[in-house]
Order: sequence, then structure tokens, then C-alpha cells
Amino acid sequence: MSDWQLECTELKQRGAYLLQSGQWSDCTFLVGTEPHQVVIAGHKLILAMSSPVFEAMFYGGMAERNDPIPILDVQIDAFKALLEYIYTGNINISSFDKACELCYGAKKYMLPHLVKECTRYLWSDLYPKNACRAYEFARLFEENVLMEKCIQIISTNTKEVLNDSSFEDVELNTVITVFSLDHLNVDSELDLFEAAVRYAKALDKRMSERSVSPPTEVIENQKSPAPSTSNDQGASEVTIEPKVVNVDSSAENSPEAIMEPCRTNEPEQPEVVTEPASQPEEPKKAKAECKEKPITTIRSAIEKIRFLTLTPQQFAEGPARSTLLTESEAFAVLMNILSSNSDVPMPRGFSTCRVPRKQLIGGGPSCNMPTFTVDTPSPVSVEQAWNIPIPCNIYQRPPRHDGVRISSMVYNQAHSALGMVEQMERSADLNKIYCQRPIIQHTDCLNTSVLDCSVTFMVDKNICLWGVQVPTQAPSEEAGGTSGGALVGGGGLVGGAGAGAGAGYCELLYAHLLDADGARLTYTHYTSRVPYRHLLDIMFNRPVYVQRNKVYKVGIVFNKVGWYPMGRCAQQVAAESVFFNFGIGQSSDSVRDGLIRSIIFTY
Repeated sequence: MSDWQLECTELKQRGAYLLQSGQWSDCTFLVGTEPHQVVIAGHKLILAMSSPVFEAMFYGGMAERNDPIPILDVQIDAFKALLEYIYTGNINISSFDKACELCYGAKKYMLPHLVKECTRYLWSDLYPKNACRAYEFARLFEENVLMEKCIQIISTNTKEVLNDSSFEDVELNTVITVFSLDHLNVDSELDLFEAAVRYAKALDKRMSERSVSPPTEVIENQKSPAPSTSNDQGASEVTIEPKVVNVDSSAENSPEAIMEPCRTNEPEQPEVVTEPASQPEEPKKAKAECKEKPITTIRSAIEKIRFLTLTPQQFAEGPARSTLLTESEAFAVLMNILSSNSDVPMPRGFSTCRVPRKQLIGGGPSCNMPTFTVDTPSPVSVEQAWNIPIPCNIYQRPPRHDGVRISSMVYNQAHSALGMVEQMERSADLNKIYCQRPIIQHTDCLNTSVLDCSVTFMVDKNICLWGVQVPTQAPSEEAGGTSGGALVGGGGLVGGAGAGAGAGYCELLYAHLLDADGARLTYTHYTSRVPYRHLLDIMFNRPVYVQRNKVYKVGIVFNKVGWYPMGRCAQQVAAESVFFNFGIGQSSDSVRDGLIRSIIFTY
């Protein structure tokens, strides 16, 4: 193209033309591994302007003299995307795998902004099926925040993580890490043991394949620590075969490390092997030891399983029949399950913990969580408290019934739709859904100055969060609003119908929504005269898009002195087809969460 500069109005357009055409290039790169390699042209000055690594490569004291320059540890598509960022500033990430590959290249060539954007993409694309791989990536590059997010996903979606086929391909160290967590959402330790059995079989299969096909030169030359299983259409012709690239990066799981103990009988990790291995005298014996390798390597994970939390029947019908345990080990474990004072010691290295795993989402499935009738009148809607006529297009909450959990309320408001995101709060052609948390046990809380409360939660679908619902104060004798009710337990009202329409007080509070990193997403300040004992809708300044399988935290600060009906609320609630898990994380993350009765959202 002649006079191509005339068509480029921006600097990034000129850079894109030079990158695509290779005009005036003064260096070339040989990217990938045989037989899938491509030659890519570059410009030393442009590359050195963006990366200190390229600067040292081209203009440093030990400048690269090879041409083309071999790049064996970065995937072809990732290297092209890296050059696109350098030449144009565009960041092209289309999949989880590509983000991992590109982030590795950005780390290697010291492009911190690109690393940040890749990590941010990984955060937004975290799901149970890729949480383990993302954890391995974060651990490899010491991305601590991403590691914590992955652990949260694994802890709250443990069964989905374990049952996904991708779990069979993770590193052994990752399996050990998962089995070591104190918070896991599993029915019992049998879930972990069954996952260990499947992992051992998959490991045995991989070892058998490697024994038939020894590691090739391609594997030996492959030095990339970043896992890659790119499924992009454009990468299908140039990406290294997944089996080669997906070889676990840890030393104990590399093909050489797995096969070497079979030849030398010197295990890579001594603590994994329970009995000292002797030098093989016959090929048959060496073959037998190689065959047992999956059992010995998986043993480190088996030792993390809390067998003593199982019943004798569970253990006898499950783990005791598996080849992962010897007869003597199964007998010793069973004896310790039957008696905590057994004379038979637990097998060496096995867990002696009798405490079940803690579930981050409460005690068991929500369908089994009972709802009890509280002994004081429940808060009522503001329309009922002030005797405001309820429009026919708004459905009043049904009354509470004994033993019935009201999981959601849908409020239809028929007003004109304004169409702009900024006007969504005033637009009312919406179906706002109330995820109401049933009260299991009632308590009252006295605010003497400032009362703060918070609750963490996670949803299984993407939603738009509008606000929360909190109770107003219970009337006291000093306020003169008991309306015939009797005060018990420091202000709790028993009997009576609550405050009359003329009674009330001026509420003053602050509310906000935080993400898992503690960053504030939205907030609101509320001050208004409200009736006693009713449910108050607190709408945030702007609605927030909440992603599924992410942890969020709602916080409320009450600034009025008085008694608030708090209670202990259910931890799992289904609203419409959206499932909420409350109380995610440590117990300190949710404080007086019974004061947050509902989440108001749409989807």
C-alpha cells in the first residue's frame, strides 16, 4: 500500500500496520515448538520502548545475536496478543486459557499493566470448573488475591469442583491443598475419598501412557510454567498439543519425576512414601513398583481425609474396600472410628481429627433448614404501619405461617420505563425480587451508640442488586409505643399489634456493598421518620451488577439508640430461581447478620 500513512489518523493504527505488514522490521522471532512454529517480524525500537526485557535483548551488553530469536515458552496466539498490546495498546483476551498464556508472557517481558488486565479477566471468569487451574496459575506467579478468590470458590462449591472432570488433571499439590482446607462444602469425607480414587485412576492411566510413549524432545524443550489448553478456533492449528502443555508444572508431577522413581527407587517426595523402597533386582519388581506409584503419590492427599468423622458403616462400605488403603490401615482406622481410646494407633501420617469440615454456607441444604415462629410480632410493611393504601398492581406480602419459609417476594411496579441505566431506580416497569431470610430464632439487640452489622453472600446466577431490607426498632416503654404489648427480655415485645400509625421515630443509617477485596461498589445514606417494627427498604444510590460465584458483603451502620429485633436467619435461601448462600467465609466476616433481612434484586 503506497502512502499508507495517510489512512492512519491515530498512532495505534500506524503501529498496527507495521505489525501486520512487517514493514521496516529489523528482527524476527521463531515462536512455538516443532512442528508448530511461526516466524513473526518485529521492530527493535518499538519493542524496547515498551519492555525492559526487550531493551536488554536488543540494546544491552549481552544483546541477542540469533536471528530469528527462538521463543519456545510462549504460545503463538499469546505472543501475537502481546505484540498487539505493545504496538497498539489493545488487549485481546477471549478465554480463560488465553488469559493465562498472555499473563505468563506479560510477566516474562515485564509488562505490568497487561499482567493486571489479565489477572482481572481471570477474576471475572472464575468458575468451579476452572478454579483449581486458576489457583495453580496464581500460586505459580504469586498472585495472592487471585489465590484467595480461588480458595473461596473451591470452599463454597467443593462438590462441583471435585466432580468436574478437570479435577483429575490438576497437580497433586493442588489436591493436597484442597483436602487440607478446613472449610469445605461436602456432605462427608466420602466426597473427598471418592475424588481421590478417581484422581488415582487418572494418574495411573497417564503413567501407563507415558511408559508406552516416553517423553519426547518436545516435552523436554517445553519450559513454559503456564498451563494451556486453549480451545480458541484460531489457535487450534498452532497450539501445542494439550497433553504436552498440560503436564503439571510441579517437579513431582513432571513425566521425568514420575518415571524416575520407578528406575531409581528414590522418591521425589520422601514423605509421600510410607515404607522405604528397596533396590529392584528384577524388571518385574520394578514394573510392580511403577504400577503402585499412583497409590503412593496420592497417599499425601489420603492422609488429609478425616476418616474419623465417618460412621463405621460408611467407612466399611467405602474406603475400607478400596485398594488405596491396605488391610492393616483399614483395620486401624475402623478401630479408631469405633473407639476414641483404641489401643490400635492410626496409620502413620493419617489425620486424627474428629471434627467435620466447616461449611461456609451454613448447615446443610436449605430445604432441610427449619423455620420457627418467633415469639414477638414480626415487622410489617411500611404501608401497613402508616395505613397507606396499597395499589392494586403491588402484591402485599403473604402472612407468615408456622413452619413455612417465605423465600421470595415479587413486587411489580407499573410505571413508564425510562430506558437509561441511570434512571433505572426511578423506572418501575421492573419486578424487584425480595430474597427474604427466614428467622430461625429471635433475639433483640440494643444499640447504645453505633450498631454495625454485615453479612457476606454468594449467588448462583448473575443478578442486579438494588438494595437491602432491614427492621426498624422495637418500641420501648419509654417511647410509649407498646400498644398493649408486654416488654420482655430487655425490650422485646410479646403480644400486641405493634406501634400505631401515629407512632414512630427518625431512623438514621448508612449502608454499603463491598466486593471480596473490600472495595466499595455502592452505598447510601438514609434518614427518615419510620414506624416501629416494620421492614424498611434501603435502596443503594445505584444498582450493582453482581456476578455469580463471587463473594460480596453488605454492611449497615445504625446510628439511632434503641432496641432492634435481630434474630438468627437462614443461611440458604432460594428466591425465584436464584439461590443465595449467606455467611460465606469466616465467622468474623458476618456480624449481627440477622439485622439484614432481605436482599432486593432483579435478574
